[in-house]
Parts: sequence; structure tokens; C-alpha cells
Amino acid sequence: MLISGIEAPPGAAAAYGVAVRTETLTELVVDGGRIHAERTGPPGADAVLLLHAGVADRRVWDRVVAPLAAAGYDVVRYDMRGYGRSVPATEPHSLVADALAVLDAAGVDAAHFVGLSQGAATGVDTALAHPGRVRSLTLVAPGLTGYEWPRLPGFAGRMAAAEAGDTHGLALEIARLWAPLSFGADAGAGAGAGAGASAGASAGAGGGKGECDAAAKIILDQAEQFMRDELEIEEPSAIGRLGEIGAPTLVVLGDSDVEPITDIGRILTEGIPGARCETLPRADHMLPLRVPEELTRLLLAHVQQRGDG
Repeated sequence: MLISGIEAPPGAAAAYGVAVRTETLTELVVDGGRIHAERTGPPGADAVLLLHAGVADRRVWDRVVAPLAAAGYDVVRYDMRGYGRSVPATEPHSLVADALAVLDAAGVDAAHFVGLSQGAATGVDTALAHPGRVRSLTLVAPGLTGYEWPRLPGFAGRMAAAEAGDTHGLALEIARLWAPLSFGADAGAGAGAGAGASAGASAGAGGGKGECDAAAKIILDQAEQFMRDELEIEEPSAIGRLGEIGAPTLVVLGDSDVEPITDIGRILTEGIPGARCETLPRADHMLPLRVPEELTRLLLAHVQQRGDG
């Protein structure tokens, strides 16, 4: 591991009026790859580990990092292999092992895990396999290992783009599914409505003047990763073991997300002892960018009322 450089999350200091100092861990070597990780805030303070979705990268947390650091937390985030600044995987690997490798590199024994989608699933998997490393769980628009996913809207469009080798087209269809609010008020109903809808949407997300909002841009930036073979080792199903989780758990949903995410939120809330659920309005799957203030408020209240802040 090599720690080098200082950088701030784009716009964070200006948005929240706080000074942000970020150490960049640029050479975190893991089996078959290298992970880009960052830490922001006072080292040695209570740690928060931010885990991004499988359609995004660490930047999805840009508007959450600064207020967490300003509240006195040591905030650690990273790009999963093949996303953002992390190089693609070259061999099978465990997402749980990678998360723990990042904590080890930061010198953190245990952290508050805050995960979005796949990141939430990794948090749950870590709490089951290594409960001593997880102080609390905040599961945002969560995924869940072992959940049987139905076919999601826009499947035909995504398959057509993938089979045609249309990297940008596939990423655009994925953005329409997971970030419908980037495409206008009626995009939720039309998510994945086919090639015609995608062509029309491109003017608002990556086409036209080349402008799009942060949520869509982050998804589109992962286009190459979406075309690669998945090399993540699947963890054991968590569904039948949720009652074993002792970490205080908060589930946060968006009111404009796809229905299976709401279903997963219900399973987690009912299955994890003491878990509670909050649903935020005006938010799709990309909650940290849609409603960062509301999400941060819930997150801080969750960790602080446990006497950890």
C-alpha cells in the first residue's frame, strides 16, 4: 500500500462549507488487482466505510463524505475492482475480503458500514462472516445475497445492447433503470422502454451537448465494466441468516426505486433484529446524490444514538 496525494471530493467543501482533507490510497494491492481507496476526516476517529453500488463508483458518495467528516468521522471509501479508478479484476475475488482489505489498509479494526445496493449486500455479508468488524449497518437501496431477482424493466433493451457490443447503449439502458430521475418526470414509467426511448434520452444523458446529471454520468462512466465478465465470488445466501446479525441496522429506500429493492428492504427490516426502515421521497436508486442532506441526517442519527459518535 502506498499513501500519496491529497484531494477533495469535487464540490464537497463548497457545498457544505467545510475544509476536507482526503488521503488517497493509490496502490492498495490485492490478489489479482489493485484497489483505489480514499479516507477523509480525522484518522483514529470512529470510522465509516462507504460502499458503492454495482452500477456506480465511489463518487456516488461525493455529497455525503464532507458532512460525515465534519461531524468527526474517519470516512473511508473505495472503488470496487473495475470501477472508477480501480483496475479490472483478473481472477475471482470476494467483495467481503476486498472491503476488509481496505479497512486493514486504513488501520481500522471496525467501522460503521454504509452501503448502496451491492455495497449494502456486502455490508450484510460482512456482518454475518466477520461481525466484529461491523459496528452498525446503514443499508441504502439495498441488494441482498441470495435474493431471487425477477426480470427487471428494460431487459430486452439491455440484452440487445450487450449482444450488439454497444457499450454506451448498454450503460444508457442501465442508467434509465437505476437513475430514472435523470431522464425527466416520466422516465420512471418508461425506464428501459426500448431502443427508441434510449435514443431520445441520450440528449439528456450523455448526448446533445454532452451534459448529464451526476447520477447518470457516474453510471455511464462504468460502461466498460458492464461489458466485462463478472469475477466476484458469490457469498452464501444471507436470507436465512439475517436473525444472526447483531449490528444496529437502518434501511433507507427511495420512493422511485424499482419494486424488488423495496421488497429487499422489507426482508431486511423484518429479518434483522431491531432493524428499522425509512423511505425518502424524490429519490430513485441513487439516493446519495438525490437526497444527500436527508440521507446524511438519518445516517448520523443512526450511528450517534448508539453512543459511537
